[in-house]
Amino acid sequence: MKKISLMVAATVIAIASFAQVRFGAQVIGNAGSFSTTTDDLENASTKIKISAGGGVVADIAFSEKFAIRPSLNFLQKKGGLEYQTELLPGKTSTVNTSLNYLELPVQFLYKIPMRSMTAFIGAGPSLGYGLSGKLKIKGWIYEDNEGDQVDDLIEINESVDAFKKETDGGAELKRFDISANAIAGVEFKSGLYANAGYMAGLSNLSKSSDDKFRTRGIQLTVGFLLPAKW
Repeated sequence: MKKISLMVAATVIAIASFAQVRFGAQVIGNAGSFSTTTDDLENASTKIKISAGGGVVADIAFSEKFAIRPSLNFLQKKGGLEYQTELLPGKTSTVNTSLNYLELPVQFLYKIPMRSMTAFIGAGPSLGYGLSGKLKIKGWIYEDNEGDQVDDLIEINESVDAFKKETDGGAELKRFDISANAIAGVEFKSGLYANAGYMAGLSNLSKSSDDKFRTRGIQLTVGFLLPAKW
């Protein structure tokens, strides 16, 4: 373990000595949704929800054209779903999610220097950890009074904790989320940059083996990088 730590430290020092490092901050707008698969829903359609985030960023340039750009962000991942069930044809229910994540994306950039700015494209993985979140459910259910006999149609409007266990009244989503993301943008000589991107969740956040729940997001990021220190 000690040898591995020394190797990692040596690698970081070597990278820093040969690379130009800049630090900065950024804000993120996220048009989020999610993909879901379950046998219990009919005529399901996802809805885009707007949210925001922001954090700190580093740009590690190895040459004029190649760089690595990691960042650490607070990011809201929202989404909506409308659906019907077999027992209630014609009655639409909705689920709206609002998940708060600590997100660590790492972008591998290819830069195209121009006269007054630099264009860039990039892609890479992103690791997320769910800090908190809610699922708001609004719709209709039948109250089962005696055995299989159903009588009363009841409207529900409730909010449940996204990551709490089902036995405690939560949705029991997994906290860890692994995503793939790609971006394209421009950076000006002042250090101001903007990029658009797409993040696709690879992890199934549902703990049920029969259901699938993955996050999606189209993002617009605006940030500023300070001049390099070395």
